[in-house]
Amino acid sequence: MAQIDLLGDVGEIIDLDAVAGSWPQRRADISVGRLLSMMDRHGVGRACTVSARGILYDDAEGNAETLAWCRDNPRLIPVGTIDLRKFAGYRAEIARLNAAGVRLWRLFPEHQGWTFELATFRRVLSALEDAGAVLFVSGQPSAVARAVAGARLPVILGVHFYQMADLLATLEEGAGLCISTRLLHGPGVLGRLVQAMGHERIVFGSGAPLASLGSALGCIAAARLPAEQRAAILGGNLRRLLGVGDDR
Repeated sequence: MAQIDLLGDVGEIIDLDAVAGSWPQRRADISVGRLLSMMDRHGVGRACTVSARGILYDDAEGNAETLAWCRDNPRLIPVGTIDLRKFAGYRAEIARLNAAGVRLWRLFPEHQGWTFELATFRRVLSALEDAGAVLFVSGQPSAVARAVAGARLPVILGVHFYQMADLLATLEEGAGLCISTRLLHGPGVLGRLVQAMGHERIVFGSGAPLASLGSALGCIAAARLPAEQRAAILGGNLRRLLGVGDDR
C-alpha cells in the first residue's frame, strides 16, 4: 500500500523543514529540482525552504537565493535566516525579507556554533518579534525555553527524541513551544508527545532532501493517530501559524 494511502485524507501536506542548494559536508544532491521531485513522489504540496548558502556562508546571499527559488516555484515557501556570527545588518535584512512576505525564520546554532545566552540572539529575537515572525530553531528544550520566555512570537523547536525527557519536563513547566516532528522518530515518541501536549502545536518536518521525506511521513503514519490529528500535524497547524490557506 502506498504511504499516502496509509496517511489517509489529511488535506495538503506542508513540510516545515526543507533545505536546498549545496551541502559540502556530504555528497548529496539537495538541489531545488530534487526537492520538488521528492515532494511529488510523496504527495507533499508545499515545503518551507531555506538556502544552504544562508546557513553555511552568507545569510544575505542565501536569503536572496531562497526568494528567487520561491518566485520560480510557488510550491516553495521562503524561509529567512540570520547568521549570528555576522550579526551586522540584521535589522535591515529582516525588514527586507519581511517586505517580501517572509514570515518564517530559521536560526542555526547547531551549524554556526553560538549559544542562546548571547546578546546577539536576544537582539535578533527582538527584531523578529517586531516583524511579526515565526521562529524555528533547534536546541536543548530547557535552554531554548529559557531564552525565549516571554517572547512575542511563536517558536517552533527542533528536538531529537534523545532529548525527550528534557522536553517533557520543559512542557510541564508551561513552555508554549511548538514542536517539529523531524527528529522524533523513536518508537512511540510522537504518540507520547501528543499525550503530553496535545496535537495542536506539533508540526511536520522532514529535513529533505538531506533526509528522507518518505521516512518522515512514515513516522506520522506509524503513530496511528486519529485522522484529525494527522491532518493538523501534516499541514493544518503550520497553516495556522503562518496564516496561509490550503493550496490544494
